[in-house]
Amino acid sequence: MPSRSIGSNHKLKVVIPELPPDTKVEEWWPVNTVVDWVITNYLDNKPEPEILADADVFVGTDFSAEMGAAAKSLKAILIPAAGYDRIEPAAVPEGVVVANANHHEAPIAEWVIAVAIALDHELFKSEKSFRNGNWTQWPQRHGSYRELYGRIFGIIGYGAIGKRVARLARALDMDVIAAGRRFETTPEAEKDGIVFGTGQQALETLLTESDFVLVSTPLSDSTRGLIGEHEIGLMREDAYLINPARGHIVDERALYEALSSRSIAGAAIDTWYEYPTGRDDDPRPSQYPFWELDNVIMTPHHSGATEGTRKRRAQTVARNIDRLVSGMPLENVICELSKT
Repeated sequence: MPSRSIGSNHKLKVVIPELPPDTKVEEWWPVNTVVDWVITNYLDNKPEPEILADADVFVGTDFSAEMGAAAKSLKAILIPAAGYDRIEPAAVPEGVVVANANHHEAPIAEWVIAVAIALDHELFKSEKSFRNGNWTQWPQRHGSYRELYGRIFGIIGYGAIGKRVARLARALDMDVIAAGRRFETTPEAEKDGIVFGTGQQALETLLTESDFVLVSTPLSDSTRGLIGEHEIGLMREDAYLINPARGHIVDERALYEALSSRSIAGAAIDTWYEYPTGRDDDPRPSQYPFWELDNVIMTPHHSGATEGTRKRRAQTVARNIDRLVSGMPLENVICELSKT
């Protein structure tokens, strides 16, 4: 079915969330066309459905059935983020195109390498104990520490994040192996000395051989629970799991039990299983007490949330608004969600 058309004299009505105080909308969303901005409060990342009644564009990360039913004139859903798992596919009206914006690979890769170093060098444990007057982390008490040099970094999902992490790991003289979908294979993997494979065998080899296992694949029906009890059981006792992707790619119970029993050395987790709803900022991120474990680094889904990421994503969203006005194809279209 063809996408919903825009009349030649029609000024695009774009629904966006509230901006920080004293912020000009054209500076936050730098479009080159005249737009009718509808600025409204988003609760749980969603506006009131009736706000979308005559909107042409919705800018946001979440889209529900109620929003889809209300959106009679919608032409595009523009996600100012990479993940699209909170857009309900059945809720997207016919004729609506969905596009996202990535641009977070640089800060996420920095976070990945930072937590890998912190885990391997026991930085947090050493700093905390020494600050409290304890010398147990002194090499003469603790023994030698490990280093990343010469170790193996395994990457599950060889997209933009995986590729950037691979380059940083190679810069640290680490060996890199990656497992992903067939279309992710590129000449640069071979050029950069990265061993790339697809399928279950490649995944299991990666899990068995890696000192660090990075999860950097999108959450979808095919990746939900991708790393379960069997897969975690393949990891070495001295290996670490790092997840800045989505919590539900890794089985919650299996990961907790592996960490609490020390069947793997540790983990760094940035994406979780439970998030705040409404105005409640107190929910724990899991039904299991990861926060009681001393071999876990926990962060509140902030690895890619830099000012640079926000600006780059806003520019992509703005370009897509301009493209929609001029009748040009949008960038970063999510084909499995778009109904054009």
